[in-house]
Amino acid sequence: MRATFSGLNTMVRGIMANQLSLDTTGHNITNAGTEGYTRQTVTLATTYSEVRPALFGDVMVGTGVDAQAVERARNIYADIQYRNENPTQKYYETMAVNYDKLETIFDDSKNLGIESALNKFYQTWVDLSTNASNSSARTQVIEQGRNVSEILQTATSELQDQIRSEYEDLKTEIKQVDDILEEILLFNKQVVAQEVTGATANDLRDRRDLLVDKLSDYMNISVSENEFGAYQINSGGITLISGMTRAHLEMSDGLSSSFFGVDYGVTDYNIKIKESNLVFLPQNGILKARLDSITEDKSYIDKMADIASFMLTAFNDQHKQGWDIDGHYKFVDEDGNTVDASTVTDDIPEYLDADGNYLTASDVEKSGTEYFNKNAQLYEDSGIYYRDDTMAEVVDADKVVYNAADDRFYIKATATDFPADTKYLDSSGNVVTKVPDTINFYGQDGMVYEYRYDADFKKNYLYKYDPADTVSSTNPNNKVNGEMLSGVQIIAALEVNARFAENRGDRYIAAATSYDVSETQNDDMSISREYINKAWGQRTGDGTNAVYLSELFNISQETIISDGKPNALVSKNLILRDLDGNIIDEKGNITTDSVYATTTASLSINSFYQKSMSTLGIDAYSTDVNYEGMQAIMTQVENWRDSMGGVDWNEELTNMIKFQKGFASCSRCLNAMDECLDRLVNSTGVVGR
Repeated sequence: MRATFSGLNTMVRGIMANQLSLDTTGHNITNAGTEGYTRQTVTLATTYSEVRPALFGDVMVGTGVDAQAVERARNIYADIQYRNENPTQKYYETMAVNYDKLETIFDDSKNLGIESALNKFYQTWVDLSTNASNSSARTQVIEQGRNVSEILQTATSELQDQIRSEYEDLKTEIKQVDDILEEILLFNKQVVAQEVTGATANDLRDRRDLLVDKLSDYMNISVSENEFGAYQINSGGITLISGMTRAHLEMSDGLSSSFFGVDYGVTDYNIKIKESNLVFLPQNGILKARLDSITEDKSYIDKMADIASFMLTAFNDQHKQGWDIDGHYKFVDEDGNTVDASTVTDDIPEYLDADGNYLTASDVEKSGTEYFNKNAQLYEDSGIYYRDDTMAEVVDADKVVYNAADDRFYIKATATDFPADTKYLDSSGNVVTKVPDTINFYGQDGMVYEYRYDADFKKNYLYKYDPADTVSSTNPNNKVNGEMLSGVQIIAALEVNARFAENRGDRYIAAATSYDVSETQNDDMSISREYINKAWGQRTGDGTNAVYLSELFNISQETIISDGKPNALVSKNLILRDLDGNIIDEKGNITTDSVYATTTASLSINSFYQKSMSTLGIDAYSTDVNYEGMQAIMTQVENWRDSMGGVDWNEELTNMIKFQKGFASCSRCLNAMDECLDRLVNSTGVVGR
């Protein structure tokens, strides 16, 4: 009797186990298309056996099956790899979109971009060099120069808009991350509450894991689980979630980009932890890609600023070395300082003594066939000549002439032949030079623009000052009322000089050269002050300075120096200087003019831009390749996860048939046992009635 009832219990357990398995299979099938769902299985185990007596001793009789748990078919190692690789894929995906936008901004496929504008500007100078007096050719130079500044400013404006768009996307994504963290925290609480009885909250865990996967889109994360089933999530050394508590992410208050050293004309933000007010720096994922995209966009504003700086410095310097069509000029002393023209005279000395000093006729006397400086009497002792009786400085005998008239020795002098229209004296009798008084092509008239390098920020700046505001002529680097320009400020300053807009403003174009190359280049290739001062109408080859200006587009400073050809003036503004005026080499170290001339090279403006665009193309291509590679890896990881946790219709239908058959078999067995029990109870003892 006991065995019969035990058999009933065994079949009941079988029916319940198969029913639970059927229910789980149905749950799997209905959620086959649910995002984040993990296939569930029923874990079955045999129940304890029952001891029964038999003819030859006790036997162990099975009592059926029991459902221990309904579990997820989840591969935690696949989860770890997914969350390690997914941020990298999202990083490259986001960066690729930004590079696509950059390539659109600098697209020159229709000859409407920056490279085309520079080439057209270059060509107008080439044309002007052969037709320098033509007003139409000169106007074309001005218009193409204006086109260069406008297209650089337009590209910069588009870069600023792109940076602002990146920040807006970042704000939205930070809000999404904060919402995800809040939902994960909520599921942490629900999972702990449901599993306190020992059951596994599979569906809640699926939804929580899906949120964690989405969180890995935005940043690199590491996930661990405590003994109660709650997740702890860390990122970049910051604990975002710990059990029942979490950190809150938010955008910082905006700061002008100039606060960080360079003015990009935008408001910058950081990601911070609200509770601690610490800056959060994601190491991967979409958030890092946003920040890196902003940095990349700013680097191209820097490149636009470098082009603008070149135009405001080296290009302006070369332009000011030439004569304009009206032949405006000024006088400068040997230090380059402007001298009041009203104090200048062309009463030039006709003699030069052996020490190289200019003399007036009244200072010179003749002794026989030789001249001497009568104000430079020497002291003689035993055939050696001295400046004075202190006998401190010996004078070379070749510089000495004897005057028999007074039986004394003097410094020798020679007659000279200086053209009266090329040498001038100031009111103190110092020799001054007549040079062109030509305007800046770009920027404000009368202003000087210089490169400056800030070692703290490792950035190029542009120093703008009025030469009239020097503190002293002996300290030309000590300027007052100067202004340090950076980033978009430099680009905004790249405006064609307003004087070109005057009536017949094209006459200010300095197309003619103002110096004789063969006589005026010093050995170190620096600019000599010996200018040829012919009026426009007296000049030949009046487009030479236009040639030099055109060559600045394609020739590097290294070429100018190394081949010894004065294709263009070597401007000091081609050399970076720090805030104190010291020369900076390509490694950021202070150096000297002579060292710089032999060790440092600079690109031409066209080469610089082409190199920048080549870099952009390579970076964009590399990002696309990396993204495609990460897609292949992620496909592999997702297939790995799906192979274990995904719902397979064929497998589930097979299971459904199996459990249905099991359920039916247990039911029929239960019916058979019920018939036996019925016969036993109701028919025993009634035989023979």
